[in-house]
Amino acid sequence: MRNDQMMLTACLIAAVFFACNSPMQNKQEQAAHDSANAPPKGPSTDDNKSITRDTTYGDYHIAVITHGNAYMRDLTLAVGSKKDTTLADSITEKDVKGQLKDIMIADLDGNGQPEIYLSMLSEGTGHYGKIYAFDLGKPVARINTNSIDTMQQTAYRGQDTFYTKGKNLVRTYPAFREGDPDALTASTKGIILYNLKHEGDTLKLLPVKG
Repeated sequence: MRNDQMMLTACLIAAVFFACNSPMQNKQEQAAHDSANAPPKGPSTDDNKSITRDTTYGDYHIAVITHGNAYMRDLTLAVGSKKDTTLADSITEKDVKGQLKDIMIADLDGNGQPEIYLSMLSEGTGHYGKIYAFDLGKPVARINTNSIDTMQQTAYRGQDTFYTKGKNLVRTYPAFREGDPDALTASTKGIILYNLKHEGDTLKLLPVKG
């Protein structure tokens, strides 16, 4: 079953990169948006519950594919060039949590090389958020996002929204009253900012202190 899923994912990546009518967008257009996000195509779902999205950013052509079911889902990221669609670097994350919601592209560490942030939301009513992040270098490399999975605020009950602004990844969520899981604090949102930091050879998303 796993081999069949991997073969299907590879075929989908090839189909995306050989497609003739990819959306075109340049950095100048994206810079006008505060979040510097490249707008993805809407999701397409088949009987095998695969979701494929592709977008462009500068000279990059990027495809994101998730495949599987609610119990086991893999995510594959393929990064190529708009000028040469025959080659792409790819990386696969096994057993990802949640459904793919948003694709965000930004250069949070300001080194002139973008990163991609994939926002996932859990099934059901909680909509607990998770981020899978990758540095779009050669080769594509994972970014450590453990801090996003360790929410300890008493007001937190899920319903996450993520976006990028300036040099930060921003997380917002409805803030609940302490000790009352069914009542929202009126007009109150919890907000957490994350920075991208280098720790040795590792890139990490870490909450901004203060």
